[in-house]
Amino acid sequence: MPGRWRKPFTVFQTNLQEIDATMDVEAALDVIEDHGADTWLVNAGGIVAFHPTDLPFQTRNPFLADRPSGDLLGDAVTAAERRGVRVIARLDLSKVAAAVAAEHPGWLFRSAAGEPQVYNALYSTCPAGEYYQRRALEILDEILDRYAVGGFFVNWFNFNERDYSEVVHGVCHCASCAERFAEFSNGRALPDTHETTDLPLWLRYTAATLEELGRKYTDHVASRDRDLAFVLTKGAPMLYSEGNNAFRHMPGKELWPHATAETVSAHVSAGTRGPLVLNAVAHVDSTYRMGAEQPEHVAQHLIQAIARGGNPSTYILGAPGRLPMASVSLARTVTRFHRERHDLYAALRPAATIALVRPGGERGRHPGRLDALEEFRGLYRALQERHLPFDVVGLGDLAAMDAAGRLDRYRLVALPDVGPLGTDTAEALDAFVERGGNLLTTGGGGTTPEGGVALAASPAARRIGAPVSGKEVWSTYATLDEQPHAHEGRFVGSVVPVYGSSARYVWKPGCDKAGSVLAQAPWGPPELSHGHVPGGDPAVASIHYGSGVSAMIPWTIGRTYREFAKTEIREHLLRVVEPLADAGSARHCPSRSNSFWGATMTDTWCT
Repeated sequence: MPGRWRKPFTVFQTNLQEIDATMDVEAALDVIEDHGADTWLVNAGGIVAFHPTDLPFQTRNPFLADRPSGDLLGDAVTAAERRGVRVIARLDLSKVAAAVAAEHPGWLFRSAAGEPQVYNALYSTCPAGEYYQRRALEILDEILDRYAVGGFFVNWFNFNERDYSEVVHGVCHCASCAERFAEFSNGRALPDTHETTDLPLWLRYTAATLEELGRKYTDHVASRDRDLAFVLTKGAPMLYSEGNNAFRHMPGKELWPHATAETVSAHVSAGTRGPLVLNAVAHVDSTYRMGAEQPEHVAQHLIQAIARGGNPSTYILGAPGRLPMASVSLARTVTRFHRERHDLYAALRPAATIALVRPGGERGRHPGRLDALEEFRGLYRALQERHLPFDVVGLGDLAAMDAAGRLDRYRLVALPDVGPLGTDTAEALDAFVERGGNLLTTGGGGTTPEGGVALAASPAARRIGAPVSGKEVWSTYATLDEQPHAHEGRFVGSVVPVYGSSARYVWKPGCDKAGSVLAQAPWGPPELSHGHVPGGDPAVASIHYGSGVSAMIPWTIGRTYREFAKTEIREHLLRVVEPLADAGSARHCPSRSNSFWGATMTDTWCT
């Protein structure tokens, strides 16, 4: 990364509409500086050029004709430079005008039927095509040759598999994708639909294409003898994430208030990426761009970002003052706080002793993803509410973090039911435990779909049959307390519901078991709702592996906590977590007796 962009910075984005071509740049900068920003992210080109471009495949903003200079970008850069404010030029290469599309049909996204994707008279382009691959470099060069910009941001840097109306168009079948995918997949044809067994291969292809394209742009800009940033959602030395409501992407679920902290933490904990810009959106969603977001919500995004090591960016629609801006009133306080303490934030480093693993993939990619997210979020919420310091770690980052020695600063890695593990990931977790770290898996974490166990460190040898879920798990309970009178229908201590999914396992020799799962019994009518007895399955099992301990809760306790929101369920989880995650100077080792997770714990300390 260029030198000055390694230091903390604050951003204000004015996402301009065509009609903002005549905006007062001095008035805009007054607002930006008062907000606490030292960087202005402003429209430059792509869908519409806010400068007098000479490139035939760029569409000039027609409203520039009403501006005395005819050049909004030029005026913005000149005014900002006088004030010491850096300018990042915003590009959106995802769409072109109809005239450009007609002249260059090979640049366009194509459906499986060969049809282009058209939205509001704009034609979607494909990152594999010539527009992204070659012509974009000409756009960068034209701007760099004319203006003293401090860098670039490319919006909507992805394949146009869905549009603004959430219509799924699926896999791109343009000629460039057909050729590149065949090369990537050793001759395979493009998947016909978005619902196919080849979808994972297509996703790897799109990720690789965008990573390669991001490096191409970054290297191209780096060849200039200037301190330039390049900001992308992937594949660049400075990454971008958006904090927004995204209400349309959570059907049937309430807003997840920790989304920003989760994203920034996963980015920073990986340790191999550059700075992150967290862009907090001032409006509710893209479908309600004039609907101002709750001010506290915008501020919350920014607070979570700076607390986890991100750079705050506030994003408004249009020129400052043209649309209601009450939603950024508190964002101003957070941004100014960060600007005034840049030295503090430059020295900020994660100090957590717990790593909470986040599921991989993207929304809507597989039917079990929402369940995996709910398991993760239940654990997240429990740790947050107990104020236990934890980092979020991406599932795909574990192997690289282990190779770099970054996992060893954690006492505990918590692995929710995130789905199958890759070989490299399983080996990294095994090595972590063997060196003295502790591991907790919940639900089917670390278990293969066939019932095998991917982790050598796991206390489980194999799963017995398929997991049970839905009604098959209703009216099942778990307890960490001894229940000597369960067969009489009398229970003591804490008994918590089991929800989501549960499985039975064959446990390894030497495995310690604590508590029990109380087998399902009738739940209605109430006269018959009895008969729960310990079924022989533990509430938690653990085993020593090398110098560490690996524990397993064989049911989805995170989903259970998310569903019922009972503190008793949280305390059940934390009775397992806290001894494994001791943050003291000495290492807290679980006792080999079941009382470790029982009503009275036995503390065993290792020097």
